[in-house]
Amino acid sequence: MYRSQLMLSLSCAALGAGLAAAAQAAPVTVNGGGAASQYFNYAAPDVNGAPVAEMPLFDTQQTGVSFGTYWATISGAAQAAMLTNDLTCLENAETGNNGGKCSNEPGGANTVHYGVSESVFSANSVSTWATSTWGQQAAGDLIQIPALGTGLAIPVNDTNLTSNGQIGFSDNDLCGVFSGLITNFSQITDSPGAPAAGNFQLVYRVDSAGTTFLLTNHLAAVCNSSNTALGVTFTPTSSFSSLFGSPITNQIPGAVGITGLANLADYLAGLIDGPVPQAISYVSPDWTSIDSQTSSAKLSNGLPSPLLVASLRNGATFFLPTVTNIRSALNHVKVGTNQTPPANATDGANPLKWVPIVQIASTGYPIVGYSTLEVPQCYANKAIGKGMEKFLHDHYTAMAYTKIQNNNGLVSVAEGPGAKFLNAIKSNIIANKNHWNVNVGNPTACAGLPGR
Repeated sequence: MYRSQLMLSLSCAALGAGLAAAAQAAPVTVNGGGAASQYFNYAAPDVNGAPVAEMPLFDTQQTGVSFGTYWATISGAAQAAMLTNDLTCLENAETGNNGGKCSNEPGGANTVHYGVSESVFSANSVSTWATSTWGQQAAGDLIQIPALGTGLAIPVNDTNLTSNGQIGFSDNDLCGVFSGLITNFSQITDSPGAPAAGNFQLVYRVDSAGTTFLLTNHLAAVCNSSNTALGVTFTPTSSFSSLFGSPITNQIPGAVGITGLANLADYLAGLIDGPVPQAISYVSPDWTSIDSQTSSAKLSNGLPSPLLVASLRNGATFFLPTVTNIRSALNHVKVGTNQTPPANATDGANPLKWVPIVQIASTGYPIVGYSTLEVPQCYANKAIGKGMEKFLHDHYTAMAYTKIQNNNGLVSVAEGPGAKFLNAIKSNIIANKNHWNVNVGNPTACAGLPGR
């Protein structure tokens, strides 16, 4: 099943096999995880002994640190784990233990060293870090930086579809579909191809998902009372059902909520409860046929995802969620915030200033954004701190990592406006060239702190 697949522990390469290296101690383990949509970029298992993801590739280096299990869950669990220093938030969200909730067993073996999300920390969360026993008082600044450019695919089950892009949606269509104003394919009138007539099932994420944040972040900018069902107002959120004042099925009859990205892909592919009727949903591109030839994402039957996706209208053109079209959109932001990196030490210490938010692009695939890496500034074990610096350096600069990213439908931060953030990350988060003292392991900022 997909769950056991996602829980595979990453292999820890023996450091310097043979001779003097054989006497070295086993590498210390780095704990974390987060967005399942990023799992195959960061932590997919080796194929025929060759690393196909960033963390196993890093583990082949003689750094003294190694990544353990990447708990592939949801952005919300990653953020909770980081704020409370409780790895059980991630473990339980994946395994279902303790009802999927945190066990409130922070520190020790449950120490959290990193998180991965597709939604950004809220101002309230940043305030929590500032006053928390496990936050600023123990681990210095909360560092949240853009990791990868990403897009959100809209898979469609329709009896008329045989290839990607045969059906296309405008922003008006998306607002109608996801608010319940549009419930029948016959209501989609501006499309490259003709969808089958008939009602469709809306399939959404029940859990706190970064993909939901990407979707609603865009809808919040393009939806209004004329294209949205009465009583629904879109705001950027990781919880889709929170947009509806009553049970979502009161607004959208027949809507189906699914927990987990892999589960959702399995459901749409007919591997859960049998064949699915005509349906519309949202997933990351690596779980669709757009990236099935290069992505490591596999359904629970071990096969690549067959899901077909809609193209989305931007201006007069319909675009598919390819790496090229996602990159183009990130290069042409029309509406968004934080499009330039921090320019001084005060802003540099504020995690809210580090991630560009994209709501509308003037060209390219219209639903795009950035996933994030979340790390504490200070680590108890200096080897982990140095290892994290090295991993960040490789993540942002190594060509092997860029290839992995593109294979999974993701865009390097260096490709587009994110390059401005890349330079700031190199100068101020990995190094301390501007003397802001916000870099990982900064001796001044971390002096006297226990660290993570």
